[in-house]
Amino acid sequence: MNRKLEKRVPIRRRVLVLFLVTLLVGLLAASVTGVFCISWIKESTEKVLTSQIERNLKNMVLQKAIAADARLEHYEKYIEFVTDYIEDMYRNRVQMIARGYIYDPPVDTHDFALTRGFINDEMKAEDFREELFFFSNLEQVLAPIATANEKLITTLYVGSKSGLMTSYDRFSYLSVPEPGHELVYDFFHSSWYQQGMKEKGVFYTDLYLDSQGRGMTITVASPFLNENGEFEGVNCADFDITALFFELLSVNAGENAMSFALDKNGALISPDAQEITLEAYTGLKPEDLERLRTTPDGIIKTESALYVSVPIERVGWTLCVSVPTRTIHDMIQDSDRYIVHAYLVFVGIAILIILVAVFMANRVASIVTRPIEQLGRDMRIISDGDLTYRAPVRRNDEIGDVTSQMNEMVDRLQFTMRELLSSQQHADAMSRLATVDALTGVRNKTAYDERIRIVEKELAEGKTEFGLVMIDLNYLKVINDNYGHEKGNVAIKTLCKLICEVFAHSPVFRIGGDEFVVLLEGADYQNVDNLLAQFKNRVRQLDEDKTLAPWTRVSAAIGYARYDARKDTGTDSVLARADQEMYRCKGDMKRK
Repeated sequence: MNRKLEKRVPIRRRVLVLFLVTLLVGLLAASVTGVFCISWIKESTEKVLTSQIERNLKNMVLQKAIAADARLEHYEKYIEFVTDYIEDMYRNRVQMIARGYIYDPPVDTHDFALTRGFINDEMKAEDFREELFFFSNLEQVLAPIATANEKLITTLYVGSKSGLMTSYDRFSYLSVPEPGHELVYDFFHSSWYQQGMKEKGVFYTDLYLDSQGRGMTITVASPFLNENGEFEGVNCADFDITALFFELLSVNAGENAMSFALDKNGALISPDAQEITLEAYTGLKPEDLERLRTTPDGIIKTESALYVSVPIERVGWTLCVSVPTRTIHDMIQDSDRYIVHAYLVFVGIAILIILVAVFMANRVASIVTRPIEQLGRDMRIISDGDLTYRAPVRRNDEIGDVTSQMNEMVDRLQFTMRELLSSQQHADAMSRLATVDALTGVRNKTAYDERIRIVEKELAEGKTEFGLVMIDLNYLKVINDNYGHEKGNVAIKTLCKLICEVFAHSPVFRIGGDEFVVLLEGADYQNVDNLLAQFKNRVRQLDEDKTLAPWTRVSAAIGYARYDARKDTGTDSVLARADQEMYRCKGDMKRK
């Protein structure tokens, strides 16, 4: 307290000097760090942006594919509905024939109309009266489907193995034969019928341009069975998917990007596909196409472009988008410019902030800054528990007076703490003796009872994730009788050590002479199956190790139960179930 103090210097001057030095060092460090960061960012920008572009393209293409798949699934519902109706007709064939009527091709109509046809010109309507009666009932289910989807479905038709073909065609008047003649169509050799004979459910044909100029068409079909489960024919619908196809390709992937679709054979799907090659249209060479179709993530890079693909499994198509490499490079260069501009703006703003900070620091330092901070650090050291520390009296001012008074207060506090510490140490020693098992060093029955009271309280508050492990040492009486109680104590401590090693993250209690309880919570509770298996394996290894003394070849039975709110009223019932499981385990061990 009486040492000579340094020459009194105003706080304001001290703070300003320190602040300016810190400012210069900070600017130098920031400049060096900034140059390094710019260099590193430029090197990693291409990788980051390319990865981001790939993810964005993948997501866009995936959304388009999912939407198209959902639409196609909707188409399937029509076919499944008609197939179910036809198969139900077969189950009620007699009733259907009884209420049906013979239908004839319309003479002149521009609306949907039910028409008929035969596999060859040898078949006559008179020979198929019952079949015509039977299939005339289809109109009541085909009509609402066709009219509700007038711009989507062009034709609904059914080809039976008897050779009769029933159609519901929006443009039926184009295919109606002259009066007195029948429409003849050898559909047995058509691709849809041949494929339908092999399929078990709904299937799709390849995309094609309708011969009557009705747009890009795909046929969705399904075989149907009779009442005996035998193949009877194929049910089909032609869907005009021109709008769906171009909607599928309308992926907004940026300037110069291109979207296209491939069929299941890797051929280009396009209205003008016959007039242009895949490589000319997409830039994909055969080996690139193979990589695109087989790569797990559906992404490849060539010298000229980045390609992203997503399969549409339902029809075997692949939706693809390509972005020219130069477009990605342009984006990277733009990003580099933005980074440099952002850094320059940051430096300008930082300098402005520093200037404002110098002004504000000068204002604050005119009152008090650094001495208060130094005193605050001294107080934190003392408040953290170091009562041997004494704060240096750094200033010949009011702060110095406060520092001296604080040191005197710490002296008096240290004396009081010594007195309290002596009393507390005695109390802690007594508490440990009351809750620690003298033989094993783990918690005793008293500690277990205290912990169970805490668990019961937590149960009342809604905590339900805990379990109890009950462990009992086998053959302790045999060891005591044959080798003495000292060896029995060795066996108890050996088992206790094994329990503590296996259940390392849970409290272990010795609640009786050879009985232990483990309270499982947290990670041990979640991993209980592995821990139980590990404990049993360790016990088996000790029991089978003939090189060990009999009192260290411990054998123990174990039982586990976890709290179940449906059948447990508290910890007692959980312990009882664990005890039952332990005795069951002990019985199994004796029977082996």
